[in-house]
Amino acid sequence: MKNKLMKIITYLILILLISGNIYSQNYFSDSQPVSLFDKENTNTSAFSITTVSIGIAAILYLINPIVLYDNKKVYAGITKELSVGFGKSGEHRFAFEYSYIFTGNNPSHLRFSYKYDFLLKDKIEPSHMLQGTGVISTGAGYFTNFNKTGFFPELTFGYSLRNHKLLIFPNVKIRHTFMINKNATDITDISFGIILGFANPFTEVNIKRNY
Repeated sequence: MKNKLMKIITYLILILLISGNIYSQNYFSDSQPVSLFDKENTNTSAFSITTVSIGIAAILYLINPIVLYDNKKVYAGITKELSVGFGKSGEHRFAFEYSYIFTGNNPSHLRFSYKYDFLLKDKIEPSHMLQGTGVISTGAGYFTNFNKTGFFPELTFGYSLRNHKLLIFPNVKIRHTFMINKNATDITDISFGIILGFANPFTEVNIKRNY
């Protein structure tokens, strides 16, 4: 069963990380060149890419898949996280996450956590414009499904678009929850999708340029 879970986790990570790259390679392959001087083709291509991107983003935003390994069984569900960040670019984040598991006796899972985002781009400054960067995020928090409770560490990898007020964070997240009650089984889960976050809600960051 553990080997089966690890295969599922590996497949999910690989699909998320390479699907965008495969799509872009196929779309812009030499066999189907797009002329920059063909206005109709360019507009159609741009519209198609935008439509597909918006569609995928909407699906991932509304439906974030989650897979859990609990008591030697694998469960699937959907999850949604909302975070509030603090700091220059919202690197310090407090998050609330609700997960609904399709099978099992306790389908509703709640998590409250603190996270810190390690921004992989050297220069991310407060700005009105969204800036993209790879992110490795570590965190820990509290879990309850109204039957058992516990604490968990987590590791998240993704690519964020952020400014001084907003965070859009496509990601893959893995964690292990240690239950407080020794008779309760621990939970390992992996999820992927898009996190929506807000930064510095009570602080006005100075983003004016010095000329």
